[in-house]
Amino acid sequence: MDPRSLNRMLTVLCRDAKARQVRVHDLRHTCASLLLAQGVDARTILETLGHSTITMTLDIYAHVMDSTLKAAAERMDDALGPDDGEDDQDDGPEGAPTML
Repeated sequence: MDPRSLNRMLTVLCRDAKARQVRVHDLRHTCASLLLAQGVDARTILETLGHSTITMTLDIYAHVMDSTLKAAAERMDDALGPDDGEDDQDDGPEGAPTML
Protein backbone atom coordinates (compact mmCIF):
# COMPACT_ATOMS: atom_id res chain seq x y z
CA MET A 1 0.00 0.00 0.00
CA ASP A 2 1.20 3.47 -0.82
CA PRO A 3 2.21 5.30 2.38
CA ARG A 4 0.43 8.49 1.28
CA SER A 5 -2.81 6.54 0.78
CA LEU A 6 -2.42 4.98 4.20
CA ASN A 7 -1.89 8.39 5.80
CA ARG A 8 -4.96 9.77 4.02
CA MET A 9 -7.06 6.84 5.25
CA LEU A 10 -5.76 7.37 8.77
CA THR A 11 -6.65 11.07 8.56
CA VAL A 12 -10.23 10.17 7.60
CA LEU A 13 -10.47 7.58 10.39
CA CYS A 14 -9.20 10.06 12.99
CA ARG A 15 -11.61 12.72 11.76
CA ASP A 16 -14.58 10.32 11.81
CA ALA A 17 -13.64 9.12 15.30
CA LYS A 18 -13.21 12.74 16.44
CA ALA A 19 -9.70 11.79 17.56
CA ARG A 20 -6.49 13.77 17.33
CA GLN A 21 -4.89 13.32 13.92
CA VAL A 22 -1.85 11.04 13.95
CA ARG A 23 0.50 9.76 11.29
CA VAL A 24 1.38 6.14 10.57
CA HIS A 25 4.86 6.93 11.86
CA ASP A 26 3.32 8.04 15.17
CA LEU A 27 1.54 4.69 15.44
CA ARG A 28 4.80 2.79 14.79
CA HIS A 29 6.54 4.81 17.49
CA THR A 30 3.69 4.22 19.95
CA CYS A 31 3.70 0.50 19.18
CA ALA A 32 7.44 0.17 19.82
CA SER A 33 7.31 2.28 22.99
CA LEU A 34 4.44 0.27 24.43
CA LEU A 35 6.09 -3.05 23.58
CA LEU A 36 9.34 -1.97 25.26
CA ALA A 37 7.46 -0.71 28.30
CA GLN A 38 5.76 -4.11 28.56
CA GLY A 39 9.12 -5.88 28.56
CA VAL A 40 9.10 -7.22 25.00
CA ASP A 41 12.68 -7.82 23.90
CA ALA A 42 14.29 -5.45 21.42
CA ARG A 43 14.87 -8.21 18.85
CA THR A 44 11.13 -8.87 18.59
CA ILE A 45 10.48 -5.15 18.22
CA LEU A 46 13.15 -4.94 15.51
CA GLU A 47 11.34 -7.67 13.59
CA THR A 48 7.93 -6.05 14.14
CA LEU A 49 9.06 -2.65 12.86
CA GLY A 50 11.34 -3.95 10.12
CA HIS A 51 14.46 -2.16 11.34
CA SER A 52 17.71 -3.34 9.76
CA THR A 53 19.74 -3.52 12.99
CA ILE A 54 19.16 -3.88 16.69
CA THR A 55 21.28 -0.74 17.17
CA MET A 56 18.78 1.29 15.19
CA THR A 57 15.91 0.07 17.37
CA LEU A 58 17.77 0.68 20.62
CA ASP A 59 19.04 4.11 19.56
CA ILE A 60 15.56 5.31 18.62
CA TYR A 61 13.82 3.96 21.72
CA ALA A 62 16.55 4.48 24.34
CA HIS A 63 14.30 6.88 26.30
CA VAL A 64 11.82 4.04 26.87
CA MET A 65 14.63 1.67 27.77
CA ASP A 66 15.68 3.98 30.63
CA SER A 67 12.38 3.41 32.46
CA THR A 68 12.49 -0.31 31.67
CA LEU A 69 16.02 -0.54 33.08
CA LYS A 70 14.93 1.27 36.24
CA ALA A 71 12.05 -1.18 36.67
CA ALA A 72 14.45 -4.10 36.15
CA ALA A 73 16.82 -2.69 38.77
CA GLU A 74 13.94 -2.34 41.23
CA ARG A 75 12.93 -5.96 40.61
CA MET A 76 16.52 -7.09 41.21
CA ASP A 77 16.62 -5.03 44.39
CA ASP A 78 13.39 -6.69 45.55
CA ALA A 79 14.87 -10.12 44.83
CA LEU A 80 18.28 -9.53 46.37
CA GLY A 81 17.71 -6.64 48.75
CA PRO A 82 17.91 -6.83 52.52
CA ASP A 83 15.60 -9.26 54.27
CA ASP A 84 12.46 -7.48 55.43
CA GLY A 85 12.19 -9.71 58.51
CA GLU A 86 9.21 -11.77 57.31
CA ASP A 87 11.11 -15.05 57.56
CA ASP A 88 13.09 -15.15 60.82
CA GLN A 89 13.85 -18.88 60.54
CA ASP A 90 17.59 -19.64 60.70
CA ASP A 91 18.36 -22.51 58.33
CA GLY A 92 22.08 -22.80 58.88
CA PRO A 93 25.01 -22.02 61.15
CA GLU A 94 25.56 -18.38 61.94
CA GLY A 95 27.45 -16.64 59.16
CA ALA A 96 26.91 -19.51 56.68
CA PRO A 97 25.53 -18.59 53.29
CA THR A 98 21.98 -19.68 52.64
CA MET A 99 20.58 -21.00 49.39
CA LEU A 100 17.93 -18.91 47.64
